Amino acid sequence: MARTPAGTAAATPNGPRRPDRLIRPAEYADRHAVEQIVARATHWLDHRPRAATSGDCPLLSMLGAVDRGHPLTWLLLEGTTIRSCALVIKKPMLDERWRQQPGEALWIDDLYEDRDGPDADAYGPCLVHWLVDYGAHEHVQWLAACTADEAVAGDLGDRYGLEVRRSTPTSAFLLRRRTRHLPRLADAVHAQLPPCVLRRRRS
Repeated sequence: MARTPAGTAAATPNGPRRPDRLIRPAEYADRHAVEQIVARATHWLDHRPRAATSGDCPLLSMLGAVDRGHPLTWLLLEGTTIRSCALVIKKPMLDERWRQQPGEALWIDDLYEDRDGPDADAYGPCLVHWLVDYGAHEHVQWLAACTADEAVAGDLGDRYGLEVRRSTPTSAFLLRRRTRHLPRLADAVHAQLPPCVLRRRRS
């Protein structure tokens, strides 16, 4: 019997079923589960676990927060298990000289991924690719992040499909990717969008 690749919807007698992976906003009720993933997961900007406390983890302090109809915290679940989580802030795009550019970006401030899961290399990239598509639907031009570590910047560029630009006035690196519609993602992940997003898209 053919094996269904992880995250792919398997066919049923009633037609295709939803993918095993789900992306949805994180809520305060998720705090205990998110604390556990943060405590054991790898933080994408330094590849070391971070302390699972609000003071050391901005994502935990922002669970359930919404800014201008945009949820700030997102989860990737495989079944009922959290595999990746991110804090994403919508604000103006910057160039390598940290000058404000036309258009907005979704800035990934915090991202954790479960490196012990059965499909560890796919969790973070899956969430990032979904944010590329989400940003396009929300008319946001860029997905972006920054780091001061050159080795980390190069690794993130390779793993997440981000362009790496060295900042001229500082020692930081700008990571960016143009948003675009990725309709085939629906075959690998199901999105549970909140009412504030659905209302905006219908109007």
